[in-house]
Amino acid sequence: MIVRMKRLTLLALNADRDKIYDALVKSNCVQLKRSADIDSFVSVDQSQARENVLAKVSRAEEAIRYVSEAAELFNSAHKKDKDARVEVAKNSFARPKTEIDFDYYLGFGQHVRRIQQDIDRVFVCRDELSRLQSAAAQYKAEWTKLQLYKNLPHPTRWYRNTDTTVVQLCLLPAAERAHFDALADQFDAVTAEAVDSDVNWVLLAVVAHKSQSAFWEKASALGLTKCTLDTDVLPAALVENLERQLNGVEQQTAAVKAELAHFASDIVQWQIYVDYLLLTEKKLAADGDVCQTASTFVLEGYYPAEDEDKVSAAISSVTQDAVLTFDEIGEEEFAPTLTRNNKFTKPFEFVTNSYSSPDYHEVDPNPVMSVFYFIIFGLMVADIGYGLVLVAMGIFATLAIKQNTGMKMMLQMFGICGISAIVVGALFGSVFGYTIWDKIFTDPTHPLHNGIIPNPADYPMVMMIISLLFGVVHLAAGIGCSMAVKIKHKQVLAAWLTDFPWIVVFAAFVLAIFNSALDMAGYGPYDVLRLPPLVSQIALYVCLAALAVALICAGLGTKGFLGKVIKSFSSAYGIINYFSDIMSYIRVFGLMLSSAIMASVVNTLGQMVGGGGGFGYVLAALVLVFAHMFNLVMGVLSVYIHNGRLQYVEFFGKFYTGDGQLFVPFGSDTRYTLVK
Repeated sequence: MIVRMKRLTLLALNADRDKIYDALVKSNCVQLKRSADIDSFVSVDQSQARENVLAKVSRAEEAIRYVSEAAELFNSAHKKDKDARVEVAKNSFARPKTEIDFDYYLGFGQHVRRIQQDIDRVFVCRDELSRLQSAAAQYKAEWTKLQLYKNLPHPTRWYRNTDTTVVQLCLLPAAERAHFDALADQFDAVTAEAVDSDVNWVLLAVVAHKSQSAFWEKASALGLTKCTLDTDVLPAALVENLERQLNGVEQQTAAVKAELAHFASDIVQWQIYVDYLLLTEKKLAADGDVCQTASTFVLEGYYPAEDEDKVSAAISSVTQDAVLTFDEIGEEEFAPTLTRNNKFTKPFEFVTNSYSSPDYHEVDPNPVMSVFYFIIFGLMVADIGYGLVLVAMGIFATLAIKQNTGMKMMLQMFGICGISAIVVGALFGSVFGYTIWDKIFTDPTHPLHNGIIPNPADYPMVMMIISLLFGVVHLAAGIGCSMAVKIKHKQVLAAWLTDFPWIVVFAAFVLAIFNSALDMAGYGPYDVLRLPPLVSQIALYVCLAALAVALICAGLGTKGFLGKVIKSFSSAYGIINYFSDIMSYIRVFGLMLSSAIMASVVNTLGQMVGGGGGFGYVLAALVLVFAHMFNLVMGVLSVYIHNGRLQYVEFFGKFYTGDGQLFVPFGSDTRYTLVK
């Protein structure tokens, strides 16, 4: 159900504002709103202050990501040295958020200065690491360039021309070495000596008489170029110096990486710091929403009506100089939505909120929707074995995950739906794709030989008709919810004259065609369910009469005779939409059939693999486990999507508006921490 909300208006002294904010955070039952404009009161623009705080949040989260990655890289590089590895502070699967005491949270300001200094140091280290990596890349490039010259017996400047000769250190493409040697042999006054070489280049010391200009022209055509290294120091000494510099840079880099990695132990504290900053930002936002004078301020908010005493006690615990007024929410006034449902329905709120949370002034769809989602899920999965696995998952989530997270709620919902899968699976007699009813009742003439619901592969029309009939019931329930919404808004006449006739139409239509549906199903054991012909005839007349009432009264509330007529014709056209909606429930049959056939294929594959005995049994067991788990996962994903689609389109489309805003108490929406 949707919890009744009330509006709070508080007048207090500015000096008590922070204490009141903290009291509201601790109460965890007030959502603030922008105060209405009041004469002689003003609002303060806190946008710049909020931007500054959010900039700190962004900087802190960037530091958290950077240090986490740096720690993982550091540990990866020290896999064999356990003593050198650093411990990365992480929250557990059971408690994904860090649990902290409320007073510690509010007093976290004493740690802010140290954390900001550490975060600043992280960015200094990041810049230093970037500089060192750039220097290392430059040194490595120079070192690579000098490898051809390190065996040179003289500095490059030693190779210089004389009065009669040209002396040059040259680079030649390695692929042209043979052609160059042949060219040099053609000139008597040319000598070339290879100093060193690598895969791509050859370093040559070339001496030629100045008259041999033709040689240089032909050698240039082969790619011979003068080396660009110009130094009066032995290249080997340059290489040695570069190696020392590179080694020094690598040592500095390792030290910086180690320093960054050791910040990983502070990540949890930094996450608390982020939430503390976000609370500060929310307080600044609240400052911008209140109306104030030089000494007082007016604050407004929403709270559950049942928590009124709790709100009063929270305020009075920090100040006696405050005036509180509590007002009811008007019929057209906005209020956030807080739903409170039983343990069965609560997990299914995950489905509704994924679509759109309920509006405060409408009926909570979850109690009804959860029942139909539960049944449809069972019809689609329809296997005792798969249902047991889902139930186990739900129990595991309940016991293992200690905090209320979206993952826990979704797994709990699948666990509850597993019960439906077990029940429907028992009707089919299916356990991981194996049938059991024909093993229990071996006589083919026994009514239960094929199960209470027969195998859809043998009797496809049975399950298809069941799916369509269930769709009729689901749509009728949606129309019933539409009646509840109208009655809540005091539109009683419209509810009974425009919605209720359609429920009668659906119920009578099912009774009218029930015997024909049994004929189409062609399953003998169901013949005991046949209705007397008179019931079918009366149901048909009731269906037509109710349809006439629905069409005539469709224009109720529409102005003008012509408007009423148009509305009635429009309602008549809506019959086509109802037919289309009902046909959508064939997907229930389709998904159930595909999952059952896939399970049967898996079992056949397991029998083939295990046919040889011995190791084949082990391999068959592995095949069965992994293949069935794959079939279950894919089936559940499909069921989650298509079951949700039936709720969102066919069911919600009859009455649900959504577009509500969930109730979020002031300061409760933390990212990393759970404040107790």
